[in-house]
Amino acid sequence: MKTKKMNHVLDGGVEPGDPRRPLLLARQLQAYFSVAPVAVAGNVFNALVVAFFARAAAPTPLLISWVALIVGTSIVRLRAFFEYRNDNGKEKAEKLVRDINIISFILGAAWGAAIGWMLAFMPAAIFVPAMVGAGMMNAGALMLGSLPKSALLYIAPIVLGSSVGLASLDAADGATGAALLLAYCVILWRSVNSVFSALVARTLHEHQQVEQADTVRLLLHDYQEHSSDWLWLVDSEGRLGEISDRFAEAAQRSAQRLEGSNLLDLFDACPEKEILRDHIANKRGFSDLTLPLTIADEQCWWTLCAHPRLSADRADVIGLRGVAANVTAARRAEAKVAYMAHYDGLTDLPNRFLFNETLQRSLNRRRAGQINAVMCLDLDQFKAVNDTLGHPIGDRLLQTVARRVESCVRVQDLPARLGGDEFAVLLCDVGGRDEVAAIAERVIEAIAQPIDIDGQLILTATSIGVALIPEHGDTVSELLKKADLALYDAKANGRSRFSFFESGMDDAARERRDLEMELRTALGSDEFALHYQPLINIESGGVSGYEALLRWRHPQRGVVGPNEFIPIAEDTGLILQLGEWVIRQAIAEVARWPEHLHVAVNLSPSQMRSVSLVSTIVNALAASGVSPRRLELEITENLLMQDSEANIAILHRLRNLGVRISLDDFGTGYSSLSYLRSFPFDKIKIDRCFVQAIDTNADCRAIVASVAGLATKLGMVTTAEGVERPEQLAELALGGCTEAQGFLFSHAVPAEELTDLRSRLLIHAENSEVERFSGSTPRRELAGARMAQRA
Repeated sequence: MKTKKMNHVLDGGVEPGDPRRPLLLARQLQAYFSVAPVAVAGNVFNALVVAFFARAAAPTPLLISWVALIVGTSIVRLRAFFEYRNDNGKEKAEKLVRDINIISFILGAAWGAAIGWMLAFMPAAIFVPAMVGAGMMNAGALMLGSLPKSALLYIAPIVLGSSVGLASLDAADGATGAALLLAYCVILWRSVNSVFSALVARTLHEHQQVEQADTVRLLLHDYQEHSSDWLWLVDSEGRLGEISDRFAEAAQRSAQRLEGSNLLDLFDACPEKEILRDHIANKRGFSDLTLPLTIADEQCWWTLCAHPRLSADRADVIGLRGVAANVTAARRAEAKVAYMAHYDGLTDLPNRFLFNETLQRSLNRRRAGQINAVMCLDLDQFKAVNDTLGHPIGDRLLQTVARRVESCVRVQDLPARLGGDEFAVLLCDVGGRDEVAAIAERVIEAIAQPIDIDGQLILTATSIGVALIPEHGDTVSELLKKADLALYDAKANGRSRFSFFESGMDDAARERRDLEMELRTALGSDEFALHYQPLINIESGGVSGYEALLRWRHPQRGVVGPNEFIPIAEDTGLILQLGEWVIRQAIAEVARWPEHLHVAVNLSPSQMRSVSLVSTIVNALAASGVSPRRLELEITENLLMQDSEANIAILHRLRNLGVRISLDDFGTGYSSLSYLRSFPFDKIKIDRCFVQAIDTNADCRAIVASVAGLATKLGMVTTAEGVERPEQLAELALGGCTEAQGFLFSHAVPAEELTDLRSRLLIHAENSEVERFSGSTPRRELAGARMAQRA
């Protein structure tokens, strides 16, 4: 245990197997062999001196043998020295150290024996062994200071031999010599230990630096190979050097081309380039400097960091060394985020944030007398399009609308999408209301044009509210609020129109919002009811059926007309729930009527796009047991223009069930006759605009007669709407119409009054002029009678 501990101390704590040991052995041998030739010469010289003084006292053979031993070990030491110098011995460091230990012990033993013999047998010349012993011990300590184990093996025999020799002297001289010898040994050993400790400390520090350098080298290599960043260095003039493959690859230029070129030449002109120029000129470190550059005709960005580069003696700054990173992807991502913060991702129009910012700037910079305007607009029934045709179609519709709005405004104007189907336009420096009105009309007309999306024809429309600057306000919030109020007014007054803000619109908007909230709860509160208006057969004067009309019996407002709440229901999507309720209620009611009567129900565009329309009708018919022929569905021409192919397919499904289909408001659309060709309607309803003046306007009479004649040839029934005077009814009979509907016969009444209504209408038919003529007189006789009356 003690031996192991001593070996640990003599090895400097770096035992065999320790990764630091090879370096320590190399430094020990380096220190040892640096003085080996001088030590060999000293040993041989001292041996010859001792032989000279001892030649008379010592036997010649013994003396020659002793000198030969000293010379032989010296030759072995020289051989080891030359092996080490030629690098042959560095690979066998452990063996060399063991050999040195052996040689040191042999030499120490030889000198110990010689010194002990001289002290015992040459007492008169005591100064000689004393000087030789002290010199050899000191020389050994100096030479073997880096190898404490060899030093111990060398000095210990000399001390032992000297002690034996001192024992032969008288007590006083022997004690004095022993004391001096002991003190000298302690001093030498501490000297050896100090030298060795310093060597070990230096060696371990050197090993640590080597390891750190290897680690840094490895990290740098890995960094260069795998990192997205790369190293660079420039001299005091900014010229690049030590170009790595990673740098050349990033710059897409050869290393040879980059070597010696100026770093500044890589980058595009910008303020940051001048900052870099200043840093290079002043050899000043910096961090996170981002510069643009063009690589393969593409805009890129690099971020540079650098610190001063020192000369070998660390006395001067000779340039900069740093790291470069390609931050192009990050900069593009930042630009995209900035774009998304200011622009709408769907339409690429400015968003609400940018619109508000721009509006605020325009308010701040507006010149005296300059008129600006804010237009707010949204799409009519967009929610229904989204819900029935799907969000992808709705998105493409918004994109098309955005392009149309852009095409209608001027270069200096700013169109924006505020969200959903809400758009806004900032009109800058307009001439007045007339110019604003002209722009608003262009937008309305452009959006009203049919939109074809994947073969589906979609009709949409917009209403616009306008607030003028400075007439209607001078803050962003105030202007948007008033433009929004004007938009509500435009919707409330018929849609597809524009309105300028006027005082009092606040109250109207509040009224609309209140009505919307009350409408949401009305269906669940049983506030809706169906009223029925009779359809009169002109030939017989009898009732052929009734049209179901929706009424809202408001607990505070009284009866609210459909013109007030239907547009709100369409905007909010409640029209689908209301439409399903109307269908079920009307079919349930017709089940209680005589078999020859039918009921007519109006369908909205939103209902036609609903996937549950057919199933709702089928379930209601099955539940009531009503024949499908007793249900008549009325649609408008505008409805057919929206996704006409899909709508006609649904109409065919309903007609195949036996349900009758009626075309309402005929003659008011874009291409009425084309729809008669595309679908076999059961009935055409002539719009009231032709009926109003039929008894006073020849054109109206001609149109009605033509439509009635066309319908007869196509096997369709014709119903004239809005009949209010007997003269109108007579002309309709002359024109060949089949049915009439209007206040001449009755307003729409609740279901519980239908029995009394039918009785009154029957009595009226029996006593009317129409009944007399139509009951027994052909139409040509009625025509003659009417002509006579005119004469």
